[in-house]
Amino acid sequence: MFEVRYPLGSLVKDYLLGILGLAAIVNIMATLESGSGLFWFFGALAIFFLVVILNAAQRHVTRVTLSEDGIATGPWNRRFIAWSDLKGLSLRFYTVRSWFGRNKGGWMSLKLRSDGASIAIDSDLPHFQSVVTKAALAAKANAVLVDAYTAHNLQSLGIPLDGEGVPQ
Repeated sequence: MFEVRYPLGSLVKDYLLGILGLAAIVNIMATLESGSGLFWFFGALAIFFLVVILNAAQRHVTRVTLSEDGIATGPWNRRFIAWSDLKGLSLRFYTVRSWFGRNKGGWMSLKLRSDGASIAIDSDLPHFQSVVTKAALAAKANAVLVDAYTAHNLQSLGIPLDGEGVPQ
């Protein structure tokens, strides 16, 4: 069993975006008449930046625990999926491109599903590939079929598949 957390370095951009965005919006709102259309527009924008901050804070305190029995996340919104109950596995890759057309990489997102819970983690998590490998082995044991995108992304991580889209 091991436990990992999202490192602060991967969350700094989200914290900065949220804090600077919220500060700028509140500064603008202070100059507007309350009740005007622009005030409500910037109020909605302030809520967006607040959600960005709260999302970063949630990821900051989240612990992902991997054991022989299953995977758990917590402490807020605690979820557990036993490997024997795994019903779905999805692995997506999202690209990031610069304005000049050069590829700047991207990130992967793993979504696991059982009858009672779902867990989503992304590649900023340390030991992400170990988590994906363990989940793929559990998917094979449960005969979970994966879609073509997930199969391609598993193969790109070096996790072999059999001919029917089931991890080997």
